[in-house]
Amino acid sequence: MKSLRSVIIPLFAPTLSIDSASYRIPFTEALLCVKNIVYFHLMAQYQYHTEATIEYMENHVEEFHRQRDVFSRFRAT
Repeated sequence: MKSLRSVIIPLFAPTLSIDSASYRIPFTEALLCVKNIVYFHLMAQYQYHTEATIEYMENHVEEFHRQRDVFSRFRAT
């Protein structure tokens, strides 16, 4: 996760200065995708889990999988 953080933040930073609606939606989707995988990872490090924490983790993984296709749109071919 430390590596992800050191790559993702510099990657997304330049897009904050772009004032174009066409980039705003994919950027927001990408941030939500990353947020969900980071939250899942942070919660996975808990020593003990309850039904609630497991449910939160499941929700974060599901959201990640729903939003991960945003990155395939920008993949180099």
